[in-house]
Amino acid sequence: MTHYLMMRKVIRMKKSAMLGFIAAALMYVNMHAQDFYNGFRGPKATQIDLHASRTDGKYSGMVIPKLFTKNLDDSLIDLVVAVPNSISDDGQVENQGLNLGYICEMKDASIIGALGLFKNESGRYRMVTPQIYATLINGPWTFDIESNYSIGASSNSSSASATAGYGLSKYVRIGGGVTFKEGKAPSYMGDIRIELAEDHRYWLQGYITKESIDARLAINL
Repeated sequence: MTHYLMMRKVIRMKKSAMLGFIAAALMYVNMHAQDFYNGFRGPKATQIDLHASRTDGKYSGMVIPKLFTKNLDDSLIDLVVAVPNSISDDGQVENQGLNLGYICEMKDASIIGALGLFKNESGRYRMVTPQIYATLINGPWTFDIESNYSIGASSNSSSASATAGYGLSKYVRIGGGVTFKEGKAPSYMGDIRIELAEDHRYWLQGYITKESIDARLAINL
């Protein structure tokens, strides 16, 4: 009986760790990880982002379906709609809000201005967050910036980040960045992106900071 209970405990622990790596529970606008090309629209109409994080020995995750309207029909307004959902270690899914952004693309640059409505600490949809994402490409180099300001939590807060990347090949990009959060010291990050398909439909991105290890799997359909 004792052996059976121990096995059940091990299975639960493995399930918890696996769910943590499969998907997400950090707030969408407060993810440690900052992406390459975060100012551009995805290559397909639908994108599913699976985020995972390990911070101080604890796992968390999030799954974020996204829709890029311009990829549905070129005559549509260039919008992105994102719906972040947290997933607990016992498999419970909880919506965290809604994000709507307008995309302005140029030859070697793209900017997304977005507005999100998210849950605050009390679990109510009362946190409004204006955001800006931008990407500049110069040969093998990419430069990404992000800024957001959250209104409606226990205290208003802002953050900004900058990431530089270099393409070692068409499949691998490496880089690093820095994130500034209001009232906190700057946080530095190492970043790697691995393309899993030639048409950029699937990629894996990994991040490491002093406090956490994060991963993102993007699936474009």
